[in-house]
Amino acid sequence: MDSGVLSALDDLAGLGLDSMGVVRLIVDLEDLYGVQVPDEILDEKTFATVASLWAALSPLMTRP
Repeated sequence: MDSGVLSALDDLAGLGLDSMGVVRLIVDLEDLYGVQVPDEILDEKTFATVASLWAALSPLMTRP
């Protein structure tokens, strides 16, 4: 049974995150946190794992 809990090393593609999912995720994060995700971090390395995504995006985030 899937607990729904993510770990830092979870592979995002393996979890079903595809190119359209990346676009939706970016839009949702920009809307929720009022940030602009810079183009220079939009690459495969950023979206490889939960940890790599957090490392790239957390400096941009503030609490809503």
